[in-house]
Amino acid sequence: MALSRYLHDYAARAARALGPDVEASLTVREHGLSLRAGSSTPASARCDQAEVRAGAGPCIDAMSHRSVLVVPSVPGERRWDAWREQALNEGFAKGLAVPAEIAPGFQLGLNLYSRSTDPWSEGLVETAHAYAGLIATGIGLQLQFADVEDAAAGLYRRLSDSAVVEQALGAVMEANACTLDEARQVIRAAARREGVGERVVAETIVRALVTGGHGDIVDGLGP
Repeated sequence: MALSRYLHDYAARAARALGPDVEASLTVREHGLSLRAGSSTPASARCDQAEVRAGAGPCIDAMSHRSVLVVPSVPGERRWDAWREQALNEGFAKGLAVPAEIAPGFQLGLNLYSRSTDPWSEGLVETAHAYAGLIATGIGLQLQFADVEDAAAGLYRRLSDSAVVEQALGAVMEANACTLDEARQVIRAAARREGVGERVVAETIVRALVTGGHGDIVDGLGP
């Protein structure tokens, strides 16, 4: 099974485990690039898509600060305009963002949404935290297997820098419905801010899309 399928399954299982009125979405972040990786429902996916495209939202903040972020009332929220507007359009009343570390510099965010106005219970928050950790561990193991397969095949060694970057440019254009120049700027900005080569960022993007399927990528470091 492709890892992209696993991530959607992880999100769906998290939603089922946490309650009948809970919807879940997963976002991953590496080299300042955020990717919506898997979702239990189209509504939760659209909220995370709005977040990563704007580069601002509860999940991104939770991953940045490595702490759980509770949104008790979406209508009363005054941060993250794009995310808030999308969440309201979907009818969500509250949100919860739970971070976990997949590997050093590689973060996962479990975003939970609900149309119930009742507060998130302490027990649910604790369970969500544990679930996020399990998902991060699962992703880490899958990536280790992928690394072994890539090494055995000599996958990236056979590709020139320009070929890897071209693959990443096409992936960003498809994921974000943006122009070639906009996609190139995403890669260049991330490489400059992280102090790494464009090939490193390009490989991150390609791996992230293999991990997350047709996700949404943004340069999440800001201007």
